[in-house]
Amino acid sequence: MITAEQLIKGGASRGGIGATLERPLDHLVACHRRIEQRLETLERVVPHLADRREEALAAIRSSLEFFDTNGAWHTEDEEQSVFPRLRDQVSPEQRAYLAELERQHDDAEALHVELTRRVEDMKAADPIPTDLIHRYAAVVGKLAAIYRPHIASEDAVLNELGRRVLGDAELLQIAGEMKRRRGLPESS
Repeated sequence: MITAEQLIKGGASRGGIGATLERPLDHLVACHRRIEQRLETLERVVPHLADRREEALAAIRSSLEFFDTNGAWHTEDEEQSVFPRLRDQVSPEQRAYLAELERQHDDAEALHVELTRRVEDMKAADPIPTDLIHRYAAVVGKLAAIYRPHIASEDAVLNELGRRVLGDAELLQIAGEMKRRRGLPESS
């Protein structure tokens, strides 16, 4: 029998160890690994929605809770702390790149709303009809199709740009803003 915990965890954990809010760019990259893990969970549950309904829905619920908290903070970290500081110091082409990343965030958010609706539909159905499972899988597929290249781009391009352009004082300010968003003391 597959458990909700197995559906959530899947394979071995990757990356992120030691990345803290003290190093905001490292923290953002580590968060990307956690986002990828949640995407994998959302995909992995599909064949179990019919025969392991409760476990699959629990795994989905756990992943959505991550996106609603940590995922939302991650987007705010980028859009409110990192992007504005970069925008003031980069070329027009790089500003266009940042605008495209923000557009992708908006697209992902719209898909999160749709995904939540699909999950609510599935929670109300027992057993879950095949058409609902297919609609859920389609939304997850669209979400993954946005997130995976978006994350790869941010890991390579945005991370390098941030390391090149942002100074120690700016990174310290970003770290403080990230901690405040999470209700943490800035000295931690």
